[in-house]
Amino acid sequence: MRPVLIVGMARSGTTLVSHILGSLPNMHMEVEPHALWKSGSFNYLSDEEYKITDKIVSRIRTKLTKDLKGKNLIEKSPVNCLRPELVHAVFPDAKIIYIERDPVRCIYSNYSRSLKNDSFKLSIIVKKYFSYTGSKDLSGAISSRKLFQQISVSDIPYFIAYTAKMFYLRQVKHLLPFGPKLKNFTAIVKEKGLLYYHAEVYKTSLKYKKIYKDIYGLNMQEFKMENIMQDTNEIKKMFDFINVSINKSMIVEIQKTFDRERIESATKNQSIDEKIRELISL
Repeated sequence: MRPVLIVGMARSGTTLVSHILGSLPNMHMEVEPHALWKSGSFNYLSDEEYKITDKIVSRIRTKLTKDLKGKNLIEKSPVNCLRPELVHAVFPDAKIIYIERDPVRCIYSNYSRSLKNDSFKLSIIVKKYFSYTGSKDLSGAISSRKLFQQISVSDIPYFIAYTAKMFYLRQVKHLLPFGPKLKNFTAIVKEKGLLYYHAEVYKTSLKYKKIYKDIYGLNMQEFKMENIMQDTNEIKKMFDFINVSINKSMIVEIQKTFDRERIESATKNQSIDEKIRELISL
C-alpha cells in the first residue's frame, strides 16, 4: 500500500479522517509532526516558504517510515495544504486524501480559534514539535506517545530563534493567527484583521490544491467533511481509494464513535457568515 497523506485546511476534518483510518490495526498514524516538515526551514516564519534539498527530503521520509514495522503509513498535517512541492518531493508515491469543508464553517472555525489565542500554545508546541501522537480513541489504534526527535541538531539554533519570534508575535504583538501561516501573515493580520486573514488562507489553499491535483493526478482524491460525517458510502469510497477492504458493518461501527454533538456544532450557522461569504467572493 502506498503512503497515505491526509491534507486539507486546518479545521477542515483532517482529524476526523485520521480517527477513521486509525481505527484499523494495520495502520501506523503520524499526526502533525510539524517540526519535521519544517526541517531546514526554521528561518522562515511562514509555512509557504521552505527549502527542498536531498538531505531535507531524505530526513523527513526516513523519520516518517522508519518505525512502520510492516504497517501502512498514514500521515496528517493540515499545514501541508500550503506545501505541495515539498510533500511531493518527500512522497512522490503517496496517495493524497484531500479534505474539504464548507468554506464559511472552516474559516469561522479557524477565526474562532485565533480569537482564543490558540496558536502556539504550550500544549500545541509539545504535540506538533516534540511528540508523536497516535489516534487514541478507537480499538486497535496506536495509543502510545513518545519523543519523536523531530528537530535535527543543525536546526536547533534556528528553532530557538523561530520559537522566540513566534512567542513574541503571540504574547506581545498579538499578531499570530491560528493555523497555517501565509507569507507576510503579520502584515495581513495587522492591516486587514483576523477574519480577512483566514479568508485569505482559504483562497490561497485553493491555489495549492490545484498544484496537488496537477502533481498527483489520480493519486489524489477530494472528500467533503460533511459527507464523511453523514454518509457511509463516502467512508467506503475513501477506503476504496487507498485500496483497503472494509465491510459495511465495520463502517457503521466507526460511525458510532463519532461525536454527534461536535458534528452538529460543526454545521451551525453564525452571525458573521455573510461577512465571510463577502470576503471569499472578492
